[in-house]
Amino acid sequence: MLLSHKTDIQLNTTESNIVGHMCYAASKLWNVCNYERRNFKELGMTHYPDWYDQKARLKGNMWFKSLPSQTAQEVCKLVDKSWKSFYALIKSKGIQNPKPPRFKQSGMTITYMQNAIVHVSGSKRVRLSLPKQLKEYLKHTYDIGDNYLYLENKIFQNTDVIKQIKIYPPDRKNVCQVIVIYDVKDVEKMQDNGHYLSIDLGLHNLITCYDSAGTSFILGRKYLEISQKYDKEIARLGHQWNSCQSAGGIKYPKPSKHMLKVYKKKRNCIHDYLHKVTRAVVNYCKANDIHTVIIGDITNIRRNKNLGKVTNQKLHALPYAKIYGMLEYKLAMHGITLAKQTEEYSSQCSPHAPQVTKEYAKKCNRTSRGLYKDQLSVYNADAVGAYNIMRKYFAGCGKEKKISVTGLSSPLIIKVAV
Repeated sequence: MLLSHKTDIQLNTTESNIVGHMCYAASKLWNVCNYERRNFKELGMTHYPDWYDQKARLKGNMWFKSLPSQTAQEVCKLVDKSWKSFYALIKSKGIQNPKPPRFKQSGMTITYMQNAIVHVSGSKRVRLSLPKQLKEYLKHTYDIGDNYLYLENKIFQNTDVIKQIKIYPPDRKNVCQVIVIYDVKDVEKMQDNGHYLSIDLGLHNLITCYDSAGTSFILGRKYLEISQKYDKEIARLGHQWNSCQSAGGIKYPKPSKHMLKVYKKKRNCIHDYLHKVTRAVVNYCKANDIHTVIIGDITNIRRNKNLGKVTNQKLHALPYAKIYGMLEYKLAMHGITLAKQTEEYSSQCSPHAPQVTKEYAKKCNRTSRGLYKDQLSVYNADAVGAYNIMRKYFAGCGKEKKISVTGLSSPLIIKVAV
């Protein structure tokens, strides 16, 4: 199983110079490949240049030789993927009048493949090879005689088999982002022991869980608060900056550097919070010996729906795919199975109904947000949804397991540090 880890590494002046030149060379190689694809007829080429053609023909190019061989080939492959995506958009008409891939104006990310990485198991340091032409240029221009690029960080200590290292261009403080992709051994799936956990995803309660033992709990109450906090700040900055640019006669205002920093901070904060919430689910499963987790599949739930300006913004911003991905790999690391189950009528059917189908669905029972009321008692609506998801899973698998209608009225709220 492949996992990734993202971190920041502080470089010295020499290391920053080396990384900066390789990122610059990668952007220039991108532009060369992109220009050939845009103007292959004007250049007199007999056929459209694909990835195999470009990587073989451009081996003598100055920018190609300024990068490690596999790194340069990866740049050509990224150009190929971008153009394939462009043609797919034209064919599917997913975007009206899509534009072809642009030229790079600054340095781009470089990717070191496994053959160019030397790492001793348990060491905090990795050694990356440098191309001959780049070493000669750095020696002649900057008197830099380094034969290798060394990166040191504690994340390398816990990775045995490193597959790729992606390095972003360094900033003015010589800090660069690094993504390490490494391989871990697959854990054998544990056998079904009859103990289950179902998950219902929502807006205000991001994750509502129901344990087949008869308890329920809620995680992720802070998600909307975090999102709205940064959205308000972005809107305030956008209004000020757009007003300034419009007053100066700029027809299409661009976001300021301050706005881009707030966007980045929002993404990082939400990403961190999702990791903490999903980790709490995994820890609960480990502590209670749960071998199967059932999560509601809400694919295409937002398609062709207009629920109002405010709700649309909240619904379309929810990172459902990220939650699925995080839960899938974290549970797999402990041998726990993750199963998806459709959610039709799970929030409208009473937990006492014989089946979770349209026949027994009653929208009128959702008297208010978060409240489900039937003839017998009052329940938490999201807990009912999680309970019915588990019932649908049992019905679909042909299992005749009976679960008691308990713990749905007042689920436990688990707070996760922000």
